[in-house]
Amino acid sequence: MSFVGTNVTSIRDEEALKEACKMLELTLQENGKARIHNGTIKADYVIKLDGPFDVGLIKEGETYSIQADWWAGHVAKVIGENGSTLLQAYTAAATVKVAKAQGKQIEMKRVGNGDIKLILRAGA
Repeated sequence: MSFVGTNVTSIRDEEALKEACKMLELTLQENGKARIHNGTIKADYVIKLDGPFDVGLIKEGETYSIQADWWAGHVAKVIGENGSTLLQAYTAAATVKVAKAQGKQIEMKRVGNGDIKLILRAGA
C-alpha cells in the first residue's frame, strides 16, 4: 500500500531550504530521485531518508512542493505531518536570513516540545 501525496508549500528560498535541512540534520541532494512505493520520482531537491522513502521537492512556479510517500509514517516521523517540521525549520532559516540582512541580532533555540523560538533584537 502507498500514499504518495503532494503538499504545496511557501518554500522559495533555496539557501533557507539548505539551512533548514542542516538544522534538522537531513541530507539534501540537488537534482535527484526520491524513493517512493514501487519506484522513484525525479525532483529538483531530494531529502534522503534512512527509511524506505525519500522526500522530493519539485519547483512549481516560484515555490517548491513536497512530494513523498506518506504511508506508514516513515516520512512524517522525520519531516513532520505534511512536512510541518521541515516548514518550521525553513521559516526559521528564512527569518534569520532576513533579520541578519537588516542588521538585527537574532537568537534561535529549541523549546521543550521541539519547536523553534526566535528572539529578534535591534542591531547594536
